[in-house]
Amino acid sequence: MLIIILLVIAIAVAGYFLWKRGDQDGDGDVDLKDLKISAEEITEDIKEGVEGAVDTVEEKVENTVQWAKDVADEIKDVIDVIRKKPTKSNLNKLTKSQLVQAAQADHGVELDEKLKKSTLVNKIYSLYN
Repeated sequence: MLIIILLVIAIAVAGYFLWKRGDQDGDGDVDLKDLKISAEEITEDIKEGVEGAVDTVEEKVENTVQWAKDVADEIKDVIDVIRKKPTKSNLNKLTKSQLVQAAQADHGVELDEKLKKSTLVNKIYSLYN
C-alpha cells in the first residue's frame, strides 16, 4: 500500500513539473500559445547553433585555403631552388662565354674565358653549391 502511495505521489510530482515546463505563458494550462512559444524558442536555439556551426566551418575553410596557399608557395620555392641550382652535366652543355656570363650575372664573379671549360664548370658549380 505504501509503495502505491509513493508511486502516485511520484507521478503527481512528475506531472506537475512537466505541466509547468509545458506552460510557457504562465496561464496555468498548456495550449497552442504555449506550443508556439516553445517552437519559437526551439527555432532560435537551432538558428544560433547553425550560425555557430557555419562560422566554425567558414573559419576552418579559410584556414585550409591559407594552409594550401602556404604549401603551394613552399613547393614553388623548392622548385625554383631546384631549377636554379645547376648540375655539372647542365653546366657542361653551356659554352665558355655562357659560363662566364652566368657567373657574372648570378654571383658577380668575373672568370677568365681562357680557363679550361672543365675548370670553369667546377668553379661555377662551387658558386651555386
